[in-house]
Amino acid sequence: MKAVNQIPVLQKAIQVIGAVGAYPRENTTATLARSLKIAPATCYRIIQTFARNGWVRVLENGKCELGDSLFVVLHQLQSHDLMGARIADALKDLTDATGVTSKVSVRDADEAVTLLRVDSLDPMGLSVRPGSRFHLTLGASGSVLMADLTGKELDRIIDEAPAVCWESQTPDDVRRRVMEARTRGTVYDSGKYRPDIFGISAPLYDAEGKLHAALTLTGLKHGRLKKQIEEWRLLLAKQTAKLNEGRRRNENCRS
Repeated sequence: MKAVNQIPVLQKAIQVIGAVGAYPRENTTATLARSLKIAPATCYRIIQTFARNGWVRVLENGKCELGDSLFVVLHQLQSHDLMGARIADALKDLTDATGVTSKVSVRDADEAVTLLRVDSLDPMGLSVRPGSRFHLTLGASGSVLMADLTGKELDRIIDEAPAVCWESQTPDDVRRRVMEARTRGTVYDSGKYRPDIFGISAPLYDAEGKLHAALTLTGLKHGRLKKQIEEWRLLLAKQTAKLNEGRRRNENCRS
């Protein structure tokens, strides 16, 4: 998505509301400005605008949480395909079967954003917060979310990726994973995002057959055998196939 087609201050406002939701009662206006690299005066005006409209509540200690007016938006989201009971049940089933964290991610510009997740019950397991953002070139989920892009758009995302994306991988690693998503339907990232973390992702499609999201299993790499990874890969593929088929049947019934 080209920056010329975006409204910069609106993009900053989206980042602010996302950070408030991901870390409730942890951030003040000043810490949000620092962490998001937004000018303090701009961040203050964004917070005050959200507060005036009930989307953010500023506590007496200056920290922020989501406001009551967002409940209206949340109510509408309950009917969203990716927020439904079938997706939540699928995540729980995957985590119960594998013991690792499962999540659903969507694309937002050049980032993958975690929408829903079920964390591993292992006290030493990996936990992923809803609202967490990662550049599309990092990990398995981003590769799935780029699988339907044209070569030109894929090249742009790789070329414009920040330097941190290349600490444990190369652009060729990203292209290989994208090709793997296109040809095999699932992607395995064996620690190119972070050396101690693996990820397995598969695509979720909307009722019209368009790429909608990525369903992912992720956890610590240590002790994972190749046979186990392949079994989980097959399990993930079966689960996403079932969800995708269910969406098509529901759309046909409505038609």
